[in-house]
Amino acid sequence: MTLIREDQYGLVTPHVQPEVRYTPTFPDLLVFILSSEVLAMLLIPSWASNPIAWVMVGLSLPVFVWLLFRRVVIHLVFTTPEPVVGKPVDPRWAPFRYVGWGGDVKTAHLLEVDGGEDDLVVILHGRGSSLRNVESRALHLAELGANVVGLNLRGHGDCDRRQDWTLLKVAEDIEAMLESLEHELGSDLPERVWFYGHSVGGFICIWLGANPKGWWEGRLAGVMLESPATSFPLAVESILPPQFGAFKPWVRQILRREHERIHPDLSIRYATAQVPHFGMPTVPILLMQARRDNRLGTQHYKLITSHLDDSASVHMMVSQPHTSAVDSEERKSILEEWLKPRLGGAMEGLV
Repeated sequence: MTLIREDQYGLVTPHVQPEVRYTPTFPDLLVFILSSEVLAMLLIPSWASNPIAWVMVGLSLPVFVWLLFRRVVIHLVFTTPEPVVGKPVDPRWAPFRYVGWGGDVKTAHLLEVDGGEDDLVVILHGRGSSLRNVESRALHLAELGANVVGLNLRGHGDCDRRQDWTLLKVAEDIEAMLESLEHELGSDLPERVWFYGHSVGGFICIWLGANPKGWWEGRLAGVMLESPATSFPLAVESILPPQFGAFKPWVRQILRREHERIHPDLSIRYATAQVPHFGMPTVPILLMQARRDNRLGTQHYKLITSHLDDSASVHMMVSQPHTSAVDSEERKSILEEWLKPRLGGAMEGLV
């Protein structure tokens, strides 16, 4: 297998749309003007004693409060958390470059195992996490007889922290990575492709599983979800301070307009960015939910289970918390039992 290594840049560009990075907007200009008014009153005594100055500040104050509220919402939702260590530890990982959303050159990691050529698992971590954090899960999948490919989602791990971060960009990054594998592997493409996602990574897995495309569309074999996020509105509510709950209509308007600014060609609505509006995978689904989910609660679990049919395998894990920093034997046992009849002979004698 020949891959593009980290020091090589002979890339095929599957996505050429330019990255829309954060640029000053009209609300930013208003914040600057209003801040200047306040500074002028503090630094220029003659202006501070002028009644006109107080009238201007009084009229501007409600606008300033609204703009401040808007900025806080946008920062919390569309800016990635502080990065954590992302590089995996196991020396068997082979890093390779690919071109992601907006022409960004990104790094993914492939872990190959003997006898794993027929199966490829794409593993995705959650918000604020990294490939390093889910490495134990990736190694477990490799032990079960499947090749594994993973990466740090944009703005996470060793990637630069990002503003204007959206789930659509992440989904396109994954699609671009799979396209680059088609270019590199040629006739050695796996027979079956699987997705494994934790938390927000689970949200992306549902999205991609419901909308397969390219060479892996007919090879998608199953989706494995661990305590997944299933609703953008619910996920946002878990990020924002509880005090913002009284301002949900304003929050929705801010998020809708900001998302349309970042993706002007798409008509994504706040209320429909959740299961089942963007589709549901038609392949087998394994759902493993942490009973003690102190990050997302149980609302996401209730939402997805209300739209799963009898073919889905649903498990409530007692010993596994939401965090990817912990990997329990219970989770491993559930995963092994579900995968054994699906990976075929590769697992014989391993479980």
